[in-house]
Amino acid sequence: MSCPQPPQTSRVEVVVYLAKSNSAFPERELRMCESYANTFNWDISLIVVDDETHAKGPEHRPMLQAALQRLLDRRAGAILVPAKATISPIDGEFNEFAERVEKASGFIQIATRR
Repeated sequence: MSCPQPPQTSRVEVVVYLAKSNSAFPERELRMCESYANTFNWDISLIVVDDETHAKGPEHRPMLQAALQRLLDRRAGAILVPAKATISPIDGEFNEFAERVEKASGFIQIATRR
């Protein structure tokens, strides 16, 4: 006789997207995102460190587009960033990218301190 099993719940897979503003690895921002993901029991499927965030808008950054592609391919459900400005400090650019993420059935989450 077998016992009924509880339903399988799938965990949220996230892409951590970090901006590299100088030669140093963004260690503090990574730890903040990892801690945030752990709080919600999310799995980090990919960590992207982009050094072109200040030179180009979101639509012209291959590393950010790779994070979005992960959502389009259904291999992740969200992009986790340490701050909104990591995507863009300009509200219009951020909102435009957020719409593309939502069209891919995902969301952008800012890792606020808990």
